Amino acid sequence: MVDTLATANARATRQTQPEDLALLREGRVALMQPYFLPYLGYFQLIAASDCFVVYDNVQFIKNGWIERNRYLLDGEAKWFGVPLAKGSHSQMIMERQVSAHFDMASLINKLAFAYRKAPHVERTLTWLEALLKLPAQNIAELNELALRSCCSLLKLNTPIIRASEWAPSSHSRGQDRVIEVIKSVGGTSYLNPAAGGSLYEADDFAQAGYALELLKPSLPVYAQHNKPFVPALSILDALMFNEVETVSAWVRQGEILRA
Repeated sequence: MVDTLATANARATRQTQPEDLALLREGRVALMQPYFLPYLGYFQLIAASDCFVVYDNVQFIKNGWIERNRYLLDGEAKWFGVPLAKGSHSQMIMERQVSAHFDMASLINKLAFAYRKAPHVERTLTWLEALLKLPAQNIAELNELALRSCCSLLKLNTPIIRASEWAPSSHSRGQDRVIEVIKSVGGTSYLNPAAGGSLYEADDFAQAGYALELLKPSLPVYAQHNKPFVPALSILDALMFNEVETVSAWVRQGEILRA
């Protein structure tokens, strides 16, 4: 298993190449801001798409899911994350730097205490500590590395690309910007989480030549220290309590709905 964890982090540094997309015929494109070690539903979105775009060239929103997520401590959800250097409120996600004072050892110790009785704590923290040591210039890069490593660990082969490289910033906003991204990567449909379906109009996508689809996540209930289940925590929680193969099967669930 140690070799598998090391391989996952090694593969995280590999960037998706143009040939990996292979024209994306009938391609389903998903687009999301780079969240920090997100929950299972985020990975179900990746698994259900033919191309996943890291939306790194939009404005950073403080105290969202980009620099933090939730873990389990004594049966309650608590926040953990990566501190960022001071920056302007107008900066894009890819411009926000990780703080030079980020104490990785403190973060690992916090998680080690919280999950000290979890069956897979040693394996998961070994992987996480190695992951956080990978070189990253900003929070977008760090989160992308984490996404790639998680996908490698869970055997998800969906190509992951950056919006900043394939669809440079424009004056478009909202769904018009999304349509630009789909066009830039050669997709034919857009897949969005069902919870955010109200942000988009299927007719507008259809007029542009694209289908709008929504993913309804399927989130399993699993044992957490023999206490009432706390849902929608970071992927770390699922990995702490379950075999990698089990989590890998879960991220391939979810129902795709036509908007």
